[in-house]
Amino acid sequence: MSKAPPRSAFQRSASLFKMVGSLASKEVASRLSGDDSPLVRLKQAQTLVKELGHLKGAAMKLGQMLALEARDYLPDEVCQVLEQLQSEASFMDFSVIDSILAQELDEKKKEFSFISEIPLAAASIGQVHRARLFDRDVVLKVQYPGIQESIHSDIKVLGQVLKAVAVLMRKQVDLDGIIGEFGEIFSQETDYLQEAEFLREYREKAQVLSSVVIPEVLLNYSSSRVLCMSYESGVTLPQLMRSSNEDLELRKYFGHLILDIYTREFCDWGLVQTDPNLGNFLLRPEARELVLLDFGATKTYDLEFRVQYSKLIVAVLSRDEAAVLRIAIEMKLIDPRESAAAQKVFCALMFESIHPITLPEYDFSDASYVRNMQRLSKELVGALKFSPPPKNLIFLHRKLGGIFHMLRILKVRLDLRRYTERFETLAGSSLG
Repeated sequence: MSKAPPRSAFQRSASLFKMVGSLASKEVASRLSGDDSPLVRLKQAQTLVKELGHLKGAAMKLGQMLALEARDYLPDEVCQVLEQLQSEASFMDFSVIDSILAQELDEKKKEFSFISEIPLAAASIGQVHRARLFDRDVVLKVQYPGIQESIHSDIKVLGQVLKAVAVLMRKQVDLDGIIGEFGEIFSQETDYLQEAEFLREYREKAQVLSSVVIPEVLLNYSSSRVLCMSYESGVTLPQLMRSSNEDLELRKYFGHLILDIYTREFCDWGLVQTDPNLGNFLLRPEARELVLLDFGATKTYDLEFRVQYSKLIVAVLSRDEAAVLRIAIEMKLIDPRESAAAQKVFCALMFESIHPITLPEYDFSDASYVRNMQRLSKELVGALKFSPPPKNLIFLHRKLGGIFHMLRILKVRLDLRRYTERFETLAGSSLG
């Protein structure tokens, strides 16, 4: 259990600037002493994690994103510390949560016969409590105090935090695109009524998949800071593996289901749930159902972008280097001013990325693919001089990376070639 994070913009900004000052002083000291050891980087990263974890909100969310999206720019020891923010489990005292519920729900709060004081889950923006509403089991997602009010000031000050992170990277990297995209998504995540709308839309589209379960929103008991949904049970992927490790057919079934959902999300619906946290995917082995939770970070992709992205995939599958570079430049994935060597590495990374799709079956326990991708990614980052991280792909590839991680947990061998069909069809679409 933790104390409430600072709520005012002044307090939060002061905390962030204090952290920046602490990081800078450690860096000056290390340079003056000539000490550039991993231990110095470790101490700086620990300072970063401690402060971001306490602040929660946009600050903590940024740290979580850096752990995932900036791996190629940061030292390994720094990434390992930042990853602690992914499993940050501290939660607010129930008295704080109870006061928020009373403020947001008013008299309707009395209609709940039970609200658990111990949360089912806690994250950077809020926490989830099980409850009983009349004769129905529900959950209440409650936002921490001050999160909405601090968004804009946090995002502004986080520009300074990124300069501190650049100190750790010892490299000039333009992360404005990441910050802009992050700010947009984070603002969206703090509006629970917006999440309710995404839930409704996704639930409607997912009706074509009888094996996929989406919670039902109870709008009469929801607000921009409280989201009331039907309680949905299930086990996590690690729990499934502990109980059904020997059931290969069941593991392959869920592996294909996860992939089928993703390709439908992007290719058919243009509506992608982009948060791949394992806690957002619950499985019901006996019913052979998959429960999807948390739609705060849902992104929509228009047809033009999806067609262009699909054409890039087709070009990569065809190993057409000229087409890959042309489309990538059009999509602003790589700057045309980059050297021929950098463009060569970019294409090599693209070709390696689709390697699993080209095989009759891909073994997700094979570590060589991950090693090759990491090697080429770092090589590309070192070669690029003008290209910032592509903001349009940040959350989409975050989801893809999460799916890959889930399939590795399932320890399956799958034929992935069937999933190229939707992209090939989309690539041939006319925009009208």
